[in-house]
Amino acid sequence: AMSRRISSRRAPALRHVVGSLTLLGVGGLMSACTAGTDAGDERRAFIERLGTDTMSVEVYTRTEAGFEGHLLIRAPATRVAQYRATLAPDGTIGSMHVSWSTPPENPDGPPPVEQTITVQGDSATIETMGGRNPGTTRVAVPEGVIPTVGKTPIAFAVLEQAVSQAVAGGADSFPVSFLSAGRGRVQPNAIVRMAADSIAFSFFGSPFLARVDEGGRVLGRTGERTTLKLVGEKVADLDFEMLAADYAARDARGEGVGVPSPEATVETAVGGAKLRVIYSRPAKRGRVTWGNLAPLNEVWRTGANAATEFTTDRDLEIGDALVPAGTYTLFSIYTPESTYLIINQQTGQWGTQYDQAQDLARVELVRATLSQPVERFTIAIDPTDDGGELQLIWDTTRFSVPIKVR
Repeated sequence: AMSRRISSRRAPALRHVVGSLTLLGVGGLMSACTAGTDAGDERRAFIERLGTDTMSVEVYTRTEAGFEGHLLIRAPATRVAQYRATLAPDGTIGSMHVSWSTPPENPDGPPPVEQTITVQGDSATIETMGGRNPGTTRVAVPEGVIPTVGKTPIAFAVLEQAVSQAVAGGADSFPVSFLSAGRGRVQPNAIVRMAADSIAFSFFGSPFLARVDEGGRVLGRTGERTTLKLVGEKVADLDFEMLAADYAARDARGEGVGVPSPEATVETAVGGAKLRVIYSRPAKRGRVTWGNLAPLNEVWRTGANAATEFTTDRDLEIGDALVPAGTYTLFSIYTPESTYLIINQQTGQWGTQYDQAQDLARVELVRATLSQPVERFTIAIDPTDDGGELQLIWDTTRFSVPIKVR
């Protein structure tokens, strides 16, 4: 009865942001990017960070025939993708080859995987060598589908290809579809004009913003308005091989970034009641926490990733709220004046899916200042003389509420 059903906590599919973002656009994509993406052979380099931690590095070159480059991702372990895309006569991707490997400095890293994606008309063929699911897969795809490199977010070279196709379409909002070769799934999206030098695409219904130059080349992007929070920027150049070796060596020493927001379980007994919390733990990484990562005046998932789950086998009083035995989701709302814990009866959803009609209760939390900052968001349940205390701890702040068993 206490086992967790992981399959019920999957992330939702991408949703279109066209309706909410088109209102912000001015003029056409074609007028802003009159030259389209420049086909020159300039080497382009990008670094993407989560707070103060570098999470990915990419270098690539575009030509009239296509683009090729290298992508390094660090979570949960350093891997390197070497990719090459060939364009069809209409400027869309006709084929792409991607090979993933772990630098030799980490001999215990993931094994190599190679994929070749060929797009013909309304279908794509994915040939996979190595990995968990080798073999050939055929997928129905829309016209102009764009194979991706990596999972979330897409590689800069792939984003630039999407912008290129949007420029050719010449509209303020241009639908694009990405093909996740690893999963064999098509993900609908859109490139939406935001201003003369910026576009947006959807990340789980929120806008991931990117800056572009007059030729449609990507200069940087930010996920600050999404739950991902990654920020990427173009740099003059970088030593890709040196960085790959360094990050892999850190992994081998146990000093890598690991999973950005690892899952944790808190289980304890309070007054004869068995309590359990399952949640994910984002890190501060040099950023503002309360009022930023935990947003100001907005419902927060009280952690990261899937919804934070709370289970009790006895009826409780949490603050002034009666909470019958069962399983709930814990949301919260932070304000400078008062912060509330939301006990919600919907369970098993992704963390951003909140239905206020399912609220059981909202209870005010007591705020205290800590002498030393706590790097990772922490949920704790401490026994007290009267029962227990539920605590939300991050940075130099602790929020708490008393728990009593009925």
